[in-house]
Amino acid sequence: MNYAAHTPWSDPGCHRAQLMELPCAPRELADALENFLIHHAAARFLKFGVPHYAEQDRRLRRVERLLATAFDRDARPLSQQRDLSAYLYGTCHDFALIAASVFRSNGIEARLRVGFVDYFRQNRWEDHWLCEYRIDGEWRLLDAQMGRRARQGHGIDFAIETVPRARFRSSSRLWRALRAGEIDPEVCGVSFIGLGGTWFAASSVLRDAATLAMVEPLPWDFWGPARDFCRTQSVPEDAARDLDALAEAFEAAPDTPDDARTRLETFAWAKPTETVLSDEKSALVERRLL
Repeated sequence: MNYAAHTPWSDPGCHRAQLMELPCAPRELADALENFLIHHAAARFLKFGVPHYAEQDRRLRRVERLLATAFDRDARPLSQQRDLSAYLYGTCHDFALIAASVFRSNGIEARLRVGFVDYFRQNRWEDHWLCEYRIDGEWRLLDAQMGRRARQGHGIDFAIETVPRARFRSSSRLWRALRAGEIDPEVCGVSFIGLGGTWFAASSVLRDAATLAMVEPLPWDFWGPARDFCRTQSVPEDAARDLDALAEAFEAAPDTPDDARTRLETFAWAKPTETVLSDEKSALVERRLL
């Protein structure tokens, strides 16, 4: 098995043919996603807000559900730009997941990466999910959220289809730098909602290990020790040492999903569970991962 196989989360289901109408070239794909998908925070920042019926879009979890919702609002091909009222209002997770779905549907290996970038706010490492895809044996990072309009708005000066590795730290790399005292944990997180710190970075390490093993959670899903991290917003030292070992094991990304699962078997406490604590409207509730 390789990363070109669909997961239950990336599988477009009955919408595969419609998804395949999207371009497979990475930069063109990011531009096309802007026709029907917007980050809910960007919509609020731009002052047109999120329609009440779209508030749950970012919790749909699966590409099949995302596309079904998109076509319920506008039945035209995804390549045609919608009115804002018909958009999906998601997160960076949804951009990355749909991009991975397009790549996998075209036989290209792709996986979600959970980490932090330095190109949204100066002197901060912002939580961000990218799509990593393999071309000619080389893994490259695509920021699928940075379509043409987003690139202009954020002043992006690099190729978003080959995000420089220095601009993105995987959660494992960031955790190790944080523990070495190279990064202040208070500059790591989601600044626009005041979320961050050691506990947030710690939880992200579990999520990135999960996506490498082809389990694709939401950004606010918590399992194992992360259940306590999010409740207490702290990380006990013994748990931090366990995370040190997990981050070391995943700092160099595995080449195959089987390799990732083998590594994760060593850390049974970090393996995703059937149900997770998930943040919904500032309340933690139990949800099925699928």
